[in-house]
Amino acid sequence: MGYQEQWNGYAAFKVQSGLGVPASGSGAKVIRQTGGQGIRMTKASIGSKEIRRDGMSTRGRHGLQKTAGSYSHELSIGGFDDMMEAVMRGTWSAANLQLTQANFTSLTTGANTIVFTSGSPISLGVKVGDVWRLTNQATSTANNNINLRVTGVSSTTVTVAETLVVNVVPDTSCELTRTGRVLVNPGPGNLVKRYFTIEEYEYDTDQSEVSSDAVWGSYKLTMAPNGLLTFDTSLVGTGQFDPLASGASPMFTSPATSTGVPLAVVEAKVRLGGTDLVDLTSFDITVDIKPSSPDVISPSPYAPDVFNGSETVMMNMTMLRKDLLLLADFVDETPLSLHVLAEENESAPKDFFSLFVGNFTLGSVDKSALAKEGGPRTQSVSVPADLVGVDNTGAGYDATQVKIQVSNAT
Repeated sequence: MGYQEQWNGYAAFKVQSGLGVPASGSGAKVIRQTGGQGIRMTKASIGSKEIRRDGMSTRGRHGLQKTAGSYSHELSIGGFDDMMEAVMRGTWSAANLQLTQANFTSLTTGANTIVFTSGSPISLGVKVGDVWRLTNQATSTANNNINLRVTGVSSTTVTVAETLVVNVVPDTSCELTRTGRVLVNPGPGNLVKRYFTIEEYEYDTDQSEVSSDAVWGSYKLTMAPNGLLTFDTSLVGTGQFDPLASGASPMFTSPATSTGVPLAVVEAKVRLGGTDLVDLTSFDITVDIKPSSPDVISPSPYAPDVFNGSETVMMNMTMLRKDLLLLADFVDETPLSLHVLAEENESAPKDFFSLFVGNFTLGSVDKSALAKEGGPRTQSVSVPADLVGVDNTGAGYDATQVKIQVSNAT
């Protein structure tokens, strides 16, 4: 048997029907990764306290078995929807909520507004932090197929971050569509707990490591100049772990690989409060439900379940320093929102990934030290978990800590 080469393998995952029911067969998905620890099984070491007269030690024993894992990825559309859904403990909405003349009769456009002649955008499902598209505007075709970030919504008007062609003539031949699917934190009693089976298969050895009853517990989105959006995920299991022999591997049948291209930072927009930032030098956001597998007294070496905590959201960003507005927001405890929109490099309509956090305050604003070298002064902004909460604004807003929208329908 030859040695395993470090590149010649893959990891795949599939949702289970429930705790204690490992998944197998078809329907698994390949984990597109750039690295990470992968699955790791550990056991507690129990040392003997016996005092021996020969001055040596009695061999100890193994204790409880633990499993955990982490992966690094380049974010692409359609590649990580299941992991996001699991961490959010929600369910993706149906695709493409479309409004037509049957909903609003006609509409006009201002520089940053879409005004309905009839029907309430709020009642029809438009929410702040959504991404919508106008289509089939006959007289203002430049407005068609642009990804529009909703920054405000009233009983008659949708306000967007993008600049539109002004058209005061009522348009009766167009549609307004919330593209793709939306994922939010569900309300009380509606949280969905999902368990997964993870298989890491090696082609050269023709063997697999399999962990079942695993729970995706966190994801982290990171951005840096001249880079791709990176996406790190982690999971915790009950300790169920099997090394499969050659012939029994792989366990999953023909796992599918998503085809979305990695999203580039240069094609992403980050909006903080009411401003699109053009001077960021770094950004990251982490969403974590803190899963854990407890130690118990049991004839089984595994934990009985994986137990989650309340969701926490943390953010960090560094930017060029041009004023003291964020410092004033920190002093005044000003509630802020953040919207990340990453688009594919293609002609409109552009596929996209959107992440929105609607209710937080700043935890610190720290300037860099003065220096003799050339270059800009920067400021580092942190948002700790304690200062991110559910958005309780009310009508026109989702009652969620985080909202994700993807343009893919499935």
